[in-house]
Amino acid sequence: MGYKVKRGSTPTGSTIKDMLTAFVRRMIVVIIVLAVMVTIGYVCFQIAYERFPVFADAADDLLSMIKGFYVKHGLWTTLGVISFICIGVWAIGEETNRKERRKDAMNEMMK
Repeated sequence: MGYKVKRGSTPTGSTIKDMLTAFVRRMIVVIIVLAVMVTIGYVCFQIAYERFPVFADAADDLLSMIKGFYVKHGLWTTLGVISFICIGVWAIGEETNRKERRKDAMNEMMK
């Protein structure tokens, strides 16, 4: 009586069609989530713009500054600067969280 010895990993049976289908599904979910986030952001912006004159003045100043930068330097530079500012804010927040976790770890160690 012979035994069949399995060596290595078993094939998952996934095909390129399955992988593409999964990718398309995930992409659709990401697009839907982004669309909902943009819609909510736009509605909140419009409400704040109409109800708070100080916010409207600040938004107008910011948009005129961005428009002037766009006219002078172009689309890709403007998008790059906006991305750089967003990444910088994210990095500062991550650094703050890291310092807070380190502080909590030191407090736990001292107990």
